[in-house]
Amino acid sequence: MPRKIRKSKRKQTVSDAWVIWACDGEIPPEPDPSRDGWLEFEYFLTDDERRLCWQTEGERAIMAWLKTNPAGTRPTNWWKYALPYAGERRYGADLASPFLEDETQAEYLKRHGLLLKGERPSNKHTLASDGIR
Repeated sequence: MPRKIRKSKRKQTVSDAWVIWACDGEIPPEPDPSRDGWLEFEYFLTDDERRLCWQTEGERAIMAWLKTNPAGTRPTNWWKYALPYAGERRYGADLASPFLEDETQAEYLKRHGLLLKGERPSNKHTLASDGIR
């Protein structure tokens, strides 16, 4: 008698390797089991797939990032893939900076309501110091 296949009601999540990649982590060394996953995200996923990961698990990555980085900052991959207009180019021009003149990451995040609950950034962290600008 055929059995009905049931879909899991558990929310599917991305791997720990994605969190390492999303938080600008270095490639894990051999024989670390997360190495293959990191390589997949770095070299084989499309930009649309990376954006989808950020949409579904972005807060998890940001929480991991904030454990070792200042509040009011985000990893480079967040700026590339999590913003609604990430990667947008108009008429072949370079991507324009979304920041106001001399605006820090923290100021930008606050202005757009993107700080997480309880996140209290210092104003020291600028994009220039983080290598974003």
